[in-house]
Amino acid sequence: MNWICTGVAALAALCLYLASQHQTLWRAALRRQALLRWLAAPLLAGSVAGAVETHGFWCGVCIALSGFMTALVVLPYLDAWRRKGARHAG
Repeated sequence: MNWICTGVAALAALCLYLASQHQTLWRAALRRQALLRWLAAPLLAGSVAGAVETHGFWCGVCIALSGFMTALVVLPYLDAWRRKGARHAG
């Protein structure tokens, strides 16, 4: 259950990242920004609820948020790694 809750939380982070203007992982997602932002909240809430059901309140919150925050850190690096040769503004 740990991995499922962490994966769902990472999926919520992916939704938030794809809804941002500066991402280049999937350009078509920019047309669905409102849907992706809306979808991130129930995914994260479901992840927290599943982890809390299994492990208790504080442990469940920490499990879900650790998956969420890890994905929020990794996704920009993945995006930058994908476009290695592209010039960076600045």
